[in-house]
Amino acid sequence: MRKPSALISLSVLSLAIGLVHAADAALDMDLMQNVEDVNKSLASNIALRDAGASAKDAEELHTLFQTVEKHYLAKPEAPDGLALSRKSLQLTEKIQQQVGAQDFGGASGSATELSRTCRACHTFYKQS
Repeated sequence: MRKPSALISLSVLSLAIGLVHAADAALDMDLMQNVEDVNKSLASNIALRDAGASAKDAEELHTLFQTVEKHYLAKPEAPDGLALSRKSLQLTEKIQQQVGAQDFGGASGSATELSRTCRACHTFYKQS
């Protein structure tokens, strides 16, 4: 059972490393689609009170937001993106803690705040 989870984690890590080293200054659209998909999965798993799947989704999002943070660290002209990526990292950590404590109500609120944070970033940095 752990092998698929390890493979997924390795794939996410490989994606993150590849994106950090990419020459393209824009965030990879596949990365952002992955964030959106995992975020939807997280909300669903929290609603289902599935601690294992929720924790996995929150961990995966945390890894993805580390990549987003690195992108904005390299762009001093984008302070809002850096602040929002760091807020997303804090929220994914909080969600992991809440899920671990079986606080699905709190995790749901944090997941909603995470979605709002994503939307806020999109208003600053919407790609055409």
